[in-house]
Amino acid sequence: MERRLFKQLIISGILLGLVILISYDIYFTLKPVPTCYDGIKNQNEEDIDCGGICLPCDLKYQKVLTVASEPKIFLKPNNKVDLYFKLRNISEEWGAEELYYKVVFYSSDGTLKEELIQKGFILPHEIRYYLLQEIALPFTPSKAEVEIMSDNIQWAKPLEGINLALGNAFLLTNLKMYYPSEEEGGKNIYLFTKSLEKGMKDAEVYNLQKVLAQDPTVYPEGQITGYFGELTEKAVKRFQSKYGIRVTGEVGPQTRAKLNELFGPGYTEPFSYTFNTFLQKGMSGVEVANLQRALMIDSTAHPKGLISGTFDDNTEKVLKEFQKKYNLEPTGVVDKATREKLNELFSKENEYNPSLIGGTISPAQAKLEITGEIFNSSIYNFKEGEVGFILCNQQNQEVAIGKTFIEGIYSNQRKNFRVNFYQDLPQGIKICYEVVSINILSSSNVIK
Repeated sequence: MERRLFKQLIISGILLGLVILISYDIYFTLKPVPTCYDGIKNQNEEDIDCGGICLPCDLKYQKVLTVASEPKIFLKPNNKVDLYFKLRNISEEWGAEELYYKVVFYSSDGTLKEELIQKGFILPHEIRYYLLQEIALPFTPSKAEVEIMSDNIQWAKPLEGINLALGNAFLLTNLKMYYPSEEEGGKNIYLFTKSLEKGMKDAEVYNLQKVLAQDPTVYPEGQITGYFGELTEKAVKRFQSKYGIRVTGEVGPQTRAKLNELFGPGYTEPFSYTFNTFLQKGMSGVEVANLQRALMIDSTAHPKGLISGTFDDNTEKVLKEFQKKYNLEPTGVVDKATREKLNELFSKENEYNPSLIGGTISPAQAKLEITGEIFNSSIYNFKEGEVGFILCNQQNQEVAIGKTFIEGIYSNQRKNFRVNFYQDLPQGIKICYEVVSINILSSSNVIK
């Protein structure tokens, strides 16, 4: 009996050990991994979710981000408003890769208000300008306030290899201001460089609606809003049907080609452009569009109207013919030797100052245009960003803001841009502030 009891005790002990072992394994398998966002001081943190391997506690508890200036409101003639304001980041090391802020607009009597939530970023130890345009409100605001939504900030350090102590990685050069005017009997030039589809709000949508509205049979409503809605989609379908293009309602390569043939630059118009970028098949943008324009002028093999902004098979083919014509290696890419020949033929700024007009803000005729180049001195290629300006009058009072979206900002290369202003402006306008907004904290903004 004692021997049997002893065996039972041994078996029970083994079973109990197995249960404990399995329970221990299950516990540590299902136990949440400690993070810097779990609300528990569990990984050598100085405080809950900060310090140690987590973000510094001053980012969590101190007011690292503050509003550096109250919003400046610019009333527009189209019942919309523009505004700008500044945020300050006092952290020397950390920036906000992503942050959200709320702009609250108030009516003159204080009885009405409207809230607008926007996303942005800010670099370490920076005062950043935020430019907002074409804001539609149900009333005319008398003032606005900005609130930083601190619970949603994603902190980050600059990408490896970018040293902000050496200065801004982006430099604006060759800035010029023009007052475009349309000669009597002339016409505006529109260059379409990207695909457009329903749901988009883009600078080129304004231009698309402008040119479609010139034909009442295509776009009888004639609404020029900058938003690609159902009416615009129907107008594009009518345009495609009229010119024998596959009816999709979207502005793809074929539709862009026809639009540029009808409304883009022609063969005999003056053309000057400085090429700075390596180009090859598959790339797109204004630089490609200007390459196609140059090839169209120089080469009879290039069919009229193929200024699509997309480097396709036909562009590669005609570029090779261009290279053969000038005894260059027919690589089909715009390399250094090809750029030098293109610039020899077409970079003639002293002979021709550009005055082409295209809508980027509103459907009204442009009253002022700023052109220039942005140089990327960093080691990274960035997908997108913005360039903007705040304009002042002769008394140094801010009178207008404008900005433009840019894509494909390549390392050690220059990117051309153009910003148009459409409201009436006083004489003696000058640039008060230059605003470059390229998120160098976000790896998702890097072209791999």
